[in-house]
Amino acid sequence: MSSDKEKASTEDKKGKNNKKDNKKRIFILLIGSIVFFIFLVLITIFSEDGIIYIYNLNKNLVIIKEDIDRLIDENQRLKREIEALKTDLSYIEKIAREDLGLVKHGETVFEFVQKE
Repeated sequence: MSSDKEKASTEDKKGKNNKKDNKKRIFILLIGSIVFFIFLVLITIFSEDGIIYIYNLNKNLVIIKEDIDRLIDENQRLKREIEALKTDLSYIEKIAREDLGLVKHGETVFEFVQKE
C-alpha cells in the first residue's frame, strides 16, 4: 500500500510540476508574443516605407498639389493677358502708360513728389 501512496504522491507532484511548466510556457509565449508585436509596430512606424515615411509623402503631395493649382491659375491669368495684348488696344495703352511711363503726343505729365 505504501507504494500506491508513493505512486499517487509522485503523480500529484508531476501534475503540479506540469501545471507550473505549463504556466511558465504560457508566460514565456505571452512575453514573446508581446515583444514580437512591439517589434512589428516599431518596424511599421520607423522603417523606410513605414507610416512616418508615408505621412511625409502625403504632406509633400498636398504641397505639390497646391503648387500645381497656383501655377494653373497663373497660367490662365497669363493666357488672358496675352490675349488682351493681342486684341485689346486700350489694355495695351494702359500697360504702356503704367509700366513704361509713355504718354500721348501733346499730353503733359505731372509728377507729385512726396516729402520725406
